[in-house]
Amino acid sequence: MARPSRGSKISPDEINIVHVWSQVVQQMPLLGSDPTTGQDFSHRKDWFLDIMAHQSMFMAIEILRFAIMDNHVHFLLRTRPDIVRDWSDEEVAWNYLNLCPQNKRRRKVNGKWQYEVVDPTQEDVDEIVGDRKKLKKLRKKLSSLSFWMQLLKQKVARRANAEVQKDDVCKGAFWKGRFEMTVIHSREYLLTCAVYIDLNPFKARMTDSIEGYKYTSMHMQYRDMFNRMLMEGDLVPTEQNPLGEFPESRMLNPIEFVEDNSPKGAQSQPAKPAESREAFKRRRARCSDDGFLEINAKEYLEVLKWSMEQLAAQWHENQEGKILGLEHAVVRSHGMSLEVWKDRVTNFRRLFKHEAGESRRKLFEGFCTEPTAAMFLALRDVGTGVSSGSEAADFGQGPPS
Repeated sequence: MARPSRGSKISPDEINIVHVWSQVVQQMPLLGSDPTTGQDFSHRKDWFLDIMAHQSMFMAIEILRFAIMDNHVHFLLRTRPDIVRDWSDEEVAWNYLNLCPQNKRRRKVNGKWQYEVVDPTQEDVDEIVGDRKKLKKLRKKLSSLSFWMQLLKQKVARRANAEVQKDDVCKGAFWKGRFEMTVIHSREYLLTCAVYIDLNPFKARMTDSIEGYKYTSMHMQYRDMFNRMLMEGDLVPTEQNPLGEFPESRMLNPIEFVEDNSPKGAQSQPAKPAESREAFKRRRARCSDDGFLEINAKEYLEVLKWSMEQLAAQWHENQEGKILGLEHAVVRSHGMSLEVWKDRVTNFRRLFKHEAGESRRKLFEGFCTEPTAAMFLALRDVGTGVSSGSEAADFGQGPPS
């Protein structure tokens, strides 16, 4: 039986917020330390940061949340076909040519031949602009979730295989099939999914704090918040807390959704083909500055830390009585009690293992009858209602915890 197409889950012409995850083959720690062989592949997680930061510059896919674990990865992404529609033909061609370079230069480094990318020329851009059929396909690709994941997974797999090659023999598959996904249609599911992704390292006992694990979206934004406090004089840099840069954090969209009347799309002017990649990187790090939640970064951080306490209380039953009496205002404002929230964060895989909404009809059912400001961005072309994230259709499989 043929697998369901991605088009049966999300429309390429509509804005969608999607939880995406992908597993390494046979659940092997190919992104971390392997206790059986003693090999450490943790450096491969940095590849993700570089690739994601590069793709966010040239695609209309917004990175809202992410977590890179030892044997799987999580992403909360938002597709923005509305932004691509506002791009000029030249910018579409320029972005695609930077994602998929047509020209490379070969040179010898330390006795080994290496290939480096050559920036696209005006002739390369004009060739694509003159092909209207191809240009139409590229517009769809630049906001395609499948294309974003395809580029990311291929680049990581190729680099990993090249790293372990011996006698020109490749070691085999890196990923366990294609990626899995669920579409988010409700504000409570959106908040729960964001927290679940950022809590992945904590639930896996890889860290006991937000700042203890580098490869999550919250760690990046926490570092940025900390650095701003240092620069504003609220904190003093020390050897334990140095003022450090995290340039990849610019690829992340803000947490808080703020409505404004400014034009849609990128916040800077389109790059000219003759402009260097580094210059373009400084001008635009993501396709928009739109947030996705109705709370700010500080409130989200509080919810995250509070949720960590709930999980810790369950792990240490002697503390449960102390924690049970607390309820967070943000969670309560999303229509969830403490017990419901704890159940969702703890059993996220079981509760949200399927597609959230079988058809467009289901958007008019569930807990919420009106779209919130944050969800309006993703639902404005669909309807006026949203569905509960717990409603399911027979698609996909549960994400790894």
